[in-house]
Amino acid sequence: MTGNAAYPGACEFCAGYWMNYAPQARAVTLGKSDEFMAEVRRCRRCGTYWEVGAFSNPQVISREHARRELPDLDAVEASLGIDFPEPPDVPLP
Repeated sequence: MTGNAAYPGACEFCAGYWMNYAPQARAVTLGKSDEFMAEVRRCRRCGTYWEVGAFSNPQVISREHARRELPDLDAVEASLGIDFPEPPDVPLP
């Protein structure tokens, strides 16, 4: 499920969004980080966290990195009421 070559750690569903912009595959936007100049998103299907930078390509990030960008990450996710799956355990930024 998380063996996508273009985006290691992502499933074919969410990685497909960045390849063909299928609206139904768009990851949920959790918030914006002014410090990192990026949005943090999360896939509903595999739980992968994404960083979508203003000046960079989207990339898969670890939960720890997502927390650095959004210190209130747990509260944000709880407020959405979405039952995200556990993110893949990948050693990424």
